Amino acid sequence: MRGAIFFLLLLFFLTACQTDNGNRLSVNGNQPSPEAAAATLPPAATPAPTPTAVPTLIPSPTTSPTMTAAPTSAATLTPSPEPTPTIDRTCPDPSPEKPAYSRGATAPDPWPAPDTAVPSPHFWLRDPIQDGRKPFEQSYYPYGWDSGGRFLLHNGADMPRPLGTPVLAAAPGTVIVAGADTEELYGWRCNWYGLLVVIELDETWQGQPVYILYGHIQNIQVQPGQRVEPGDIVAEIGVEGVSLVPHLHLEVRVGTNEFGSTRNPILWLEPFPETGVLAGRVVDEEGRPWQGIRLTLIDTSGEEAEFISTFSYLGDPQNLVHPDEALAENFVFADMPPGNYTLFTQVEGVEYRMPVEIVSGGITAVEIIAKSTKAPTAEP
Repeated sequence: MRGAIFFLLLLFFLTACQTDNGNRLSVNGNQPSPEAAAATLPPAATPAPTPTAVPTLIPSPTTSPTMTAAPTSAATLTPSPEPTPTIDRTCPDPSPEKPAYSRGATAPDPWPAPDTAVPSPHFWLRDPIQDGRKPFEQSYYPYGWDSGGRFLLHNGADMPRPLGTPVLAAAPGTVIVAGADTEELYGWRCNWYGLLVVIELDETWQGQPVYILYGHIQNIQVQPGQRVEPGDIVAEIGVEGVSLVPHLHLEVRVGTNEFGSTRNPILWLEPFPETGVLAGRVVDEEGRPWQGIRLTLIDTSGEEAEFISTFSYLGDPQNLVHPDEALAENFVFADMPPGNYTLFTQVEGVEYRMPVEIVSGGITAVEIIAKSTKAPTAEP
């Protein structure tokens, strides 16, 4: 198991795609702050209380002893393997409409709870771009966000690079799809990716198959049934399907090779050297997730404070995005230099702050419990 994962708990109610410039915003007189609430600290006379938390390592699962049955002359029946479900690849007609997403409110039902018996992290995937990907832009179009209503809810990670840049296999596996999706459904609708490659990994996750999808590519170099190893060229960066600019759209699908079976790829990709990941939960006191909430990491270690923002996963009536079983996160910060930060959010006018530490090569897991004063709703 690579890296370490730390859990911090904040429990208080009151007081409480990528650009060429990277993902860190230096705030000065010529640049706007990410949001007034995020850039303005409360008056010194009324500081928010600072929680005390102790980092806890997630234990590895304990193997239970196996009972060995005594020999018997009775015949033993061997259960048949479960049949693989058939996926309907028929193109929808008419094409589906974008649903209304819930933001700024809690979901009607509780979010899954973290499962410390599940191993984490699982950084199985190497960088899939030959020349190296750029740092992820945290706030524009992260997993579980719709870029402020401009796009469909994002169920992958985008890596913009020049047209024709080689795209590489990120882990050992077998190609199961390689070609066009004009006549078969692999995305939101047909011709969503234009050209795509899907690799089923050799390794499974909690007994389930794991699939890596490469979308909007060109010049495919592999074919179904072909074995690939990390670093093998599978295609090139393209601008196919619904893509508007050259980039790789990467998805991690768990269980089935379907559009609605994804996990956040940030939690599967190897971090950049000397960086770590923050995976968090923002929920109410009943465990219901706050949807579409802005969260900001504040770095005051330099001469100028830096603000890095992202958003919690939107409420999606079609459940296209899913949290990691171990972390049960609903927001993620990627490519963060190690060090101490302040995590800030504002929920229904109440400000919440907590100190967090990013660990190089690992995942820091945090939870903010923000009390709700309104009834939960699934409406946007």
